[in-house]
Amino acid sequence: MESSPDELYNTLLTPELFAERFGLPAAMIRLAVECGMESSDGKITAIAVFQWIYVHYNDLRERAGLPPLAAPIESITVEERECITIRNVLRTHADLLASPISLLKEKEEWMSGSIEFDLCARKLG
Repeated sequence: MESSPDELYNTLLTPELFAERFGLPAAMIRLAVECGMESSDGKITAIAVFQWIYVHYNDLRERAGLPPLAAPIESITVEERECITIRNVLRTHADLLASPISLLKEKEEWMSGSIEFDLCARKLG
């Protein structure tokens, strides 16, 4: 039986399970928890993640060693501020995906114990 959106977005998940379900890197979620995003025994909900990142994307960037993005200014419309904030959130996501800092742990884990990596390395090398 399929979960309702409310159940899906409010279910406590580990960063790894969250990453699997929502397509964000587990490293990004762990980094958010390290930056102060609330969790319950290391588990988070999708609602909490999306709300926290919307407000704290620059905290996440700072922790990952990325430069801050300019926050929207007050003299523009609410819609324009929301668009800028969403753009900044999406840019942060893209920057973290491209950053060796944020995914280093996953890359090291995958490379050190992955049969798939061994097969790829043999094909390339």
